[in-house]
Amino acid sequence: MRGDDDGFSLVEILVVMAITSVIGAVFTTAVLQLYRTAGAEDNDYATQSQTSQALLRLEKQVRYAYSVGAPHLEGTTPYLEYLVMTPVTPASTTLAKRCVQLRLSGSALQTRSWTAGSAGTVTGWTQLAGNLTASTTPFVRTAPTTAVDHQLLTVRLAARSGTSVRTSAMTFTALNTYASTVLDSNNNPIPASAEPCYATSTRT
Repeated sequence: MRGDDDGFSLVEILVVMAITSVIGAVFTTAVLQLYRTAGAEDNDYATQSQTSQALLRLEKQVRYAYSVGAPHLEGTTPYLEYLVMTPVTPASTTLAKRCVQLRLSGSALQTRSWTAGSAGTVTGWTQLAGNLTASTTPFVRTAPTTAVDHQLLTVRLAARSGTSVRTSAMTFTALNTYASTVLDSNNNPIPASAEPCYATSTRT
């Protein structure tokens, strides 16, 4: 029989070390997987939140737009313009017509604006959302109908998070537009070049 002070054999120590190593490896793998999952969820949330914020920001403008232009491609880049009324200065009660332009450039949704009829004062591009997937039809305009006497604008954005892609879409009703917005005096559809925010210099 072994006495109380005989200690452990080398084989016993090696077995314990092997078991400890296996447990440690399993624990480390589990912890790393938790970190990866949490990181992926954080990235997914950040991407979706950015896209949602961009759509909400557009909603505030497009809802009160006075004209929504025809979506168009310049090369492979989708563009869209719409007309809004904004204060001349932040504290002013005088409103001025301003054109707002959107484009999906690569993976970024961008916007810029200029005073209607004066495309020489175009602002620089501001990014509304990034990490998006390319699309040739992110903007869809719907003409007024007898059921809905306003122009509609659908913005569809696909955001990439890791290997997954989440699509968000929102349809805005431009409440200051009517059937007459898209027709000339003879009730014929007006061409894109006659729309209030059409400007050759801003279509690139």
